Amino acid sequence: MNYNFKKLFNFRDVGGVVTENGEKLKEGVLFRSEDLSKLTKQDIETFRQLNIKAICDLRMPSEQKSRVSRVQPGPDIELLSVSIHDKNQEFTHFEFLKFLVSKSTTVDFEKIMRDMYEHMAFGCHDEMKEIICFLSDANRVPALIHCTGGKDRTGFVAAIIQLYLGVPYETVIDEYLKSNDLIAVKMKRTESFIRWMSLFRISPEQIRPVLEVRREYFEDVYQKIMKQYGDIGTYLEKGCNIPRGCLEQLNEMFLSSNEGQ
Repeated sequence: MNYNFKKLFNFRDVGGVVTENGEKLKEGVLFRSEDLSKLTKQDIETFRQLNIKAICDLRMPSEQKSRVSRVQPGPDIELLSVSIHDKNQEFTHFEFLKFLVSKSTTVDFEKIMRDMYEHMAFGCHDEMKEIICFLSDANRVPALIHCTGGKDRTGFVAAIIQLYLGVPYETVIDEYLKSNDLIAVKMKRTESFIRWMSLFRISPEQIRPVLEVRREYFEDVYQKIMKQYGDIGTYLEKGCNIPRGCLEQLNEMFLSSNEGQ
C-alpha cells in the first residue's frame, strides 16, 4: 500500500509478507518508519487516519530532544521510549560535528555500524524484551516502531519479528534492504551535509556505510544468533528472556486466520 506522506520517509507495514507455512502476516498491525519530527499538517491527519494506538521510539534521548516528534502521546496514543543504541556512541549534535572535524580522516564508519548491530543483537536483551512485550499487547495495535532514519534499529527489530513469525530469511532481507530505496534521496542530502561539515575530508565512500543498510550488517549478527541459540524463538525466549505468553500473543495478532483479514 502507498501511504501519501509528504515529510515521512521509510513508512511501511511490517505485515503483508508470506511465511514459510504459506500464511500471510496481517497488515495494519505494526508499521515502521523514520522519526516523526517533520510531519506536515496533512501528514498528521494521514497518520491519525491509521488509528495508531501506540508508538515505540527507539531513539536516544539526545535524538528525541533535537528532533521532537510531532505526534505526542495522549489518551489515544501510548508511547514507549526505549533506546537500543550503544550509549557509549551517543553524541549531541555539537559533539558529532566536533567529531567529524577532528577525526574524520581516521574513523571507520563500517566498523561503527557492525559494532552497532552487534550491540543491538547481544547487548540489548532487556530492551528487546520491553519492545516485544509492549508490541504484543492487542490493545496497543495498530502500533508504530521508529528510530531516526527507520533503517537500522527499526530494521533490526522488524526483521527479528518477521523471522520469529516464520517469514523466510530472503524475504526478510528484501524487506530490510528496501530502506535503501525509500531514503535514497534523503541520505544523499545527508551525505553532502556531512562531507561539508567535515570540510570535505570524508569521502562519499567513507561515509556511505552509515547512510545505507547492508545485507552483511544484519547477516553477521543473524548467523551468530543462530549459532548460539539455534532459532529466533529461542533467542527471544532464552536470550532476551521474553515470556512465552508475549510471543504467543505476537503470533496471535499477526497470524490468526480470521476471515477477511
